[in-house]
Amino acid sequence: MASLSTENDGPSMTYAEKAKANSGLTYSVTDVPPIGLSILLGIQHYLTMLGATFLIPTLICPAMGANVQQTGQVISTIFFVSGLNTLIQTSIGDRLPIVQGGSFSYLPAVFGIIVNPELQSIADDSERFLATMRVIQGALIVVGIIQMFIGYTGLFSSVLRFISPITVTCVIVAIGLGLYGIAFNGVSQCWTLGLTVMGLAVLFCLYLPRFKVFGFPLFDLFPILLSIILTWGLAGILSAAGVWGEDDLCSTSRTMEFVRSAPWFFFPYPFQFGAPVFRSYAIVPMIGSMLAAMIESVGDYYSCAKIAGAPPPTSGIIARGLAAEGIGVFFSGLWGTGSGTTSYSENIGAIGITGVGSRAVVQCGALTMIIVSVIAKFGVLLATMPQPMVSGLYCVVFGMIVAVGLSNLQLVNLNNQRNLFVLGFAIFNAFSIAGPGGYFATVEGNPFGTSDGAAIALSIFSSPMIVAFIIALTLDATAGGATPEERGLTAWEGASRADINNDPEYVQVYSLPLFFAKIFRNCGYLEYTSRGKMPDPPENGVYQASRGDLGDLCCPCLFRGEPGEENDDSEEEEKGEPGDSPIGNTIIREDPARSGGDIDVEVASGGDKTD
Repeated sequence: MASLSTENDGPSMTYAEKAKANSGLTYSVTDVPPIGLSILLGIQHYLTMLGATFLIPTLICPAMGANVQQTGQVISTIFFVSGLNTLIQTSIGDRLPIVQGGSFSYLPAVFGIIVNPELQSIADDSERFLATMRVIQGALIVVGIIQMFIGYTGLFSSVLRFISPITVTCVIVAIGLGLYGIAFNGVSQCWTLGLTVMGLAVLFCLYLPRFKVFGFPLFDLFPILLSIILTWGLAGILSAAGVWGEDDLCSTSRTMEFVRSAPWFFFPYPFQFGAPVFRSYAIVPMIGSMLAAMIESVGDYYSCAKIAGAPPPTSGIIARGLAAEGIGVFFSGLWGTGSGTTSYSENIGAIGITGVGSRAVVQCGALTMIIVSVIAKFGVLLATMPQPMVSGLYCVVFGMIVAVGLSNLQLVNLNNQRNLFVLGFAIFNAFSIAGPGGYFATVEGNPFGTSDGAAIALSIFSSPMIVAFIIALTLDATAGGATPEERGLTAWEGASRADINNDPEYVQVYSLPLFFAKIFRNCGYLEYTSRGKMPDPPENGVYQASRGDLGDLCCPCLFRGEPGEENDDSEEEEKGEPGDSPIGNTIIREDPARSGGDIDVEVASGGDKTD
């Protein structure tokens, strides 16, 4: 039986059909655009995640003592690993078109490592950078293994029923607000560049999105990138005119010198900064960052599925996605990115803006990340961006992180006094206890003592997101006074009874590719922890591989599956005219003669058609 969305759309609308007919979606998860278009759309995804991804190395590397060349090396590495992790997530993870990139959730823990007295005592900046990076690598490797274990054992599936949008909101808000101390203070180092990049970002994000350049929504798609280009160009012109001296923080006079001295190509490889070092003071707070990133990703999975025209993911599919992110964090530690990776909300928003939710397109974007990452001069160029510009961007990006967290409250009944109390109590006390001006940030010494356990306790209670998670989860899961619907839990329960091995839409979207579906049986055991029983096996006894991957784009003849594995109606689906998009037993046909991008939904089995 096909998964249907009957909500105001008639009894025969699948999730993909509903998204195409009502939300302006052009390509759903399993649709494969022509190869040229897929490459261009993939590059767009790369450009969308460019700003947020390279901000992380430009922030942490100078604090670690890195020079420009070392910062460029980390930038190349984080793009390489982000591309690799995106391919992993879209292939053996949750299979949704989600881009993986450097996570801001890990920054509080990373900065806690950077300021540790053991590392700060190293006088040579370059040596301090290498030593700090190796400690960060060790922590990322450990938490990556932990996250893989949590995902592939299904432990998080049993916890998932206790985590509501209230808890998710508190954690994400703590992530964004926990970094406010490094934003506007940096802008003050060069008011011209800092305020200019902030003003342009606000202008492009809020006032110019509806204006198009030759029919292309330039300001809507690339507000951050345009802000960077224009402000950096202004900095270059003023520096060349002699307005700022070479040592001025506003100046770009030495940019081309660094770019010219950098090699053309750099190939990131594991342990390039040396063997990882494992320290408890680094691992414990990094576990908190991992939990925060996992919780944030759960919300991203539901959002991406809805926007991309996919059925809501089951708890087992979510566990599979979190395990794949664990693999990504592990690889981040091996290569040395300075931060873990996670799902990117920016690219999910780009799907809603562009109407392109194709998995193959996101995989093209992942290949773009990998290819560009080996061009060393590009990484060094990004590393020379004036720091006041970076701080101005933080004022925009970190605010968006807070807003993404608050958006989860649309699922919560805010007229319930109990919900308001949990929200206010968790957020306020997270910062009162662990915020930049909180108790543990201002107290002298360690109030827990001098033992190793005391150091671990201090790491836990010095992280606003860990404190927010503990408080919100405990109060929300134990306090009465609110129904599951009022807590927002019912919005995440639509997939609890899905037949993942027989429902055609679930099979097309979420089944593993190629022979992995048969070998691992789509990791169906992960559904047991939340359902209390194993999912039904395929009625025909064959675990079908899903479609719509990069392989279908490049070599469709090699990725069509084995004989007998196609649905009975597959031949009828392929008889649509060029440009038709087959979904289940329907054909989505776009009518170019219409204005407004209307879409005809034709039911192949009966020939009925609705507009």
